[in-house]
Amino acid sequence: MSEHVVEPTAPRRGRPPASSRAEIETVAVELFLTRGFEETTLAEITAAAGVSKTSFFRYFPSKASIVWWRFDEYTAGFARLLEESRDRGDATMDLVRAAVVGAVQRVIDDQGLWMQRFRVLEESSELRSGESQQWAEWREHVAAFVAHRHGLAAPDVVPQAVAGAVHAAYLSVLRRWLGVEQPGPQLLPDLDRDLRSLCDVLQGWLNTAPRPEG
Repeated sequence: MSEHVVEPTAPRRGRPPASSRAEIETVAVELFLTRGFEETTLAEITAAAGVSKTSFFRYFPSKASIVWWRFDEYTAGFARLLEESRDRGDATMDLVRAAVVGAVQRVIDDQGLWMQRFRVLEESSELRSGESQQWAEWREHVAAFVAHRHGLAAPDVVPQAVAGAVHAAYLSVLRRWLGVEQPGPQLLPDLDRDLRSLCDVLQGWLNTAPRPEG
């Protein structure tokens, strides 16, 4: 999808006017990390980015969407990777692990911006209150994938337990890296290693879990 050009306000000193959705986002995340998400106003974001409120709303329906749209983009990419591998002959949990790591690899950057957005999520009580629904969708992609591969229903105990365990391990790794200023691609081997240990155990469980009758 092509981007519309943001019309800047009158020239000002300091940061040059933002000219894209990503640039407005970068300015906003910097403010969120410095001042806090709740304390940062929309007026402060538009002033720092050098855009009008009208221009801002061309890209974002709300302040919270500045953070969530990247998360939604990441989740969609994760779902595509799972879908592309759903009928491959590899072990189920190897495919889940590869999709988790692959989805992160697609969005992570050397500057650490992706982890900065995650830090904003972790530090904001307002954003955390809406986080459960976002992560629930992520877990459901895993549960549906496992269910399809093993002849189960997504709401069954086994797919839901697997999805919950992978999600918990994934969050644990991300939180461990929050203290690193610019984790960048270095996070990926760490994530792959920790998920591999868990996924090997879960694969063993899947191999012995009872299948539904009929």
